[in-house]
Amino acid sequence: MIQGLYTSATGMQSQAKGINVVSQNVANVNTVAFKQQLYLIGDLSSRGYPTGGAYEVEVKQIGVGSHISEVRSNHKIGAFEPGSAETDLAISGKGYFQVTLDDEIFYTRAGNFRFNEEGFLTAPTGHHLMGYPINENGAVANTLQPIQINTNSTAVSSDPPKATTGITASLNLYNSQNIYEDENNPYFSMVQNWNAENDPPLRSDVKSLTLQYYDANGMKQSLDLYLDPVTSKNGEQVYEYIVAMDPNQDARPGYQGTKSAGLLLSGTMTFSSAGELMNMNSFSPQGGDLTDLNNWTLSSLQNGVPTITLQQAGLPSQTISLNLGMRSNDNAWANGRSEGVNGISAAAIGNEFSSLPGMTSAEFSSNATTALRTSASLKNLSQDGYTRGELQNMFINENGVVQLSYTNGQSHDLYQIPLARFTSEDGLYRAGNNLYQYTDEAGNVEFGIAGTENYGDIMSQTLETSNVDIASEMANLIVLQRGFQSNSKSLQTVDTMLQRALELKRT
Repeated sequence: MIQGLYTSATGMQSQAKGINVVSQNVANVNTVAFKQQLYLIGDLSSRGYPTGGAYEVEVKQIGVGSHISEVRSNHKIGAFEPGSAETDLAISGKGYFQVTLDDEIFYTRAGNFRFNEEGFLTAPTGHHLMGYPINENGAVANTLQPIQINTNSTAVSSDPPKATTGITASLNLYNSQNIYEDENNPYFSMVQNWNAENDPPLRSDVKSLTLQYYDANGMKQSLDLYLDPVTSKNGEQVYEYIVAMDPNQDARPGYQGTKSAGLLLSGTMTFSSAGELMNMNSFSPQGGDLTDLNNWTLSSLQNGVPTITLQQAGLPSQTISLNLGMRSNDNAWANGRSEGVNGISAAAIGNEFSSLPGMTSAEFSSNATTALRTSASLKNLSQDGYTRGELQNMFINENGVVQLSYTNGQSHDLYQIPLARFTSEDGLYRAGNNLYQYTDEAGNVEFGIAGTENYGDIMSQTLETSNVDIASEMANLIVLQRGFQSNSKSLQTVDTMLQRALELKRT
């Protein structure tokens, strides 16, 4: 009977500890990313007892009670609810955020982060969220550090202007009337008729299109592309073109204030009878009177396309590559007679169609310049310059990249938030405050990019809720209560029997 007292007492303890687990779940039913705990009750060791039979070989045992054998965490993902800021983060799959405080490392799925007064992205407990810094070239570092963004610093609050270094334009060049005709130099007749002292420097009926770019101060500027058809050859249509700036803004030494001011680039484009670009070339000025074609030589190529060099008053010289839909994979020129003709001058072309240079290993874009029989137009223009911008918004994408966007349309990546995963999540130690600590039982820890294989996506403006099911927890409380009451009844019964046995002894 004494053993009965012990057995009943352990049963009451097991049910009471189970109630502690369930109560913890109920208390955290609304805790961000809380993981339900599950209790497992196991029996204690059993003791043998004699049966009294001489030939009894079966082992007879009586158990001595129960205990909580294990408390596990249910790592099933909770539901998601809208957050109140971009820094409210949830993980839609496997993974944990790494946070640190005083050189101690913790892991959490509770993404209710906010920036503190020093610009650190922190949890409510003050733990710093860790990330990989991303430099200006987009390279991601391999060392984790606390994410810090000081929006009051000039480097973050504003985005400095960037001068254009490349223009990509898709044009339709069509003009049925040949404005300038020159029997000796039909492919450069506009150059020979250019006069910056006139306004405009070419006849007003010459077709032109505007190409916009940004200078070093972030101011929007424009270039003019003039075009004039040349007599067709063998069913192919040739256009001569000029790229020029406003002569009054041309501050290049040797050209400022001269008749040649404004001229930046000249050349030809050859199209098939269907209006598709087949060949092009470009010539750059080499100083002196630019109506003299000897002062024009083939342009240098940058990434397979020609370049323009210009300068405005008070600003440094600016070089811009111009892609009109055709590039040389060899960065070189050739003509129908020979290759390696980079030193050829425009004067050497004359009126020979076969002398027109072209690009070696030419590659055409899908949206290359055309010469369709419609009005001349700028179909598409892109360039890499921009004006100054002010900080507009912060965004964290599904891969955990922290981006800042500015009023100039630019965005910059500052950090990559990695996710940690473990061989055994059950080996993590609950440290309180929605935090976990690593133990050897968790196995290997690996870091990866959110949204890649075996790692969940990061969702901004979202929070993961507790995965506790309040209905099942209420049912567990009832079961545990009844188990506790039943064990207490057993204890009372054994106690009554012991009291009766003592009374018999006294009598």
